[in-house]
Amino acid sequence: MRKFKPLQEEALISQVPSASWRYELEKSSTKYHIVAAWAAIIFDPLFAITDYFNIPGSWQYVFSIRIVVSLVTLSTLILRKRYYLPSYIIAVVPFLLISLQNAYTYSLIGDANLVGHNLNYTALLIGAALFVAWDWPYSAVLTTLSLVATAYFIQQNPALELNAFFVKGGLILISSFAFMTMLIQTRYKLTIREIKARLALQKSNEEIQAQNDEIQTQNEEIKAQNQEIQAQGEEIRGINENLENLVSERTAELEKKNKALEEYAFINAHKLRSPVASILGLINLLKKIPTTKEGQDVLDHLQRSADKLDEIVSSITKAIERGDKK
Repeated sequence: MRKFKPLQEEALISQVPSASWRYELEKSSTKYHIVAAWAAIIFDPLFAITDYFNIPGSWQYVFSIRIVVSLVTLSTLILRKRYYLPSYIIAVVPFLLISLQNAYTYSLIGDANLVGHNLNYTALLIGAALFVAWDWPYSAVLTTLSLVATAYFIQQNPALELNAFFVKGGLILISSFAFMTMLIQTRYKLTIREIKARLALQKSNEEIQAQNDEIQTQNEEIKAQNQEIQAQGEEIRGINENLENLVSERTAELEKKNKALEEYAFINAHKLRSPVASILGLINLLKKIPTTKEGQDVLDHLQRSADKLDEIVSSITKAIERGDKK
């Protein structure tokens, strides 16, 4: 589970939408309130056993009231889904009815049974505090109504006095109302905080999952790009190999041509130039022999042609030699 620093946790919790945590609170509190309602339906009539001993003359009448309270509570459970009743109604109805029922019982009991009834009432409040989850105004209203009803019915019973009520468990009962209110409020706040923390953690995990998915997508894209680059590299290597083959073939061809040029240079230098030199030598010898003017013109023409041929052969040889040096 991911952990957050206190300040970071508070910031995340404060960002949880009200509608979200209220919806989850309704779901969570509904479970407890249904349990509380069923507990009231089942156990409230069973407390008629104590009525049998505390108010033997009126226990049957009080028992009928308890049955009515259970039936009304059961009806609330049945109608809850049909009329979309909020969860706190499920608990408010039996709590208020049983509180008024207990308050009414003060008008029937005697001073000797005051301690037992106060303790029973206190047990009811503590039990309710264990199952109820609502904000403090509900507790304040119910506490006020219960205490007012209790005071009213005590005043209606001539066998009881307020002083005796306080001495024989009344102060404990009133303290139980305060304890119940604080306990319910504490559970209510803690439940809200737990829900907010859970929703904040869920949202954070969803964001992390979204980031992980995005990173995964990017990794896949990078992988695809790497594969494409690798394919391009293979293609480039293939092209380079072809170029190397072409260069090798071209080099071999050039070497072949160079070899042919070298052979030509050799032929030019030795085989071709030698006859030219012989011709030039013969022309020089012929010029020393007396001849006619026409013969002399022919020799001059041969001399010029031979010199030109010798010049051409020399220039070819020099050009080939320069190419070899390069």
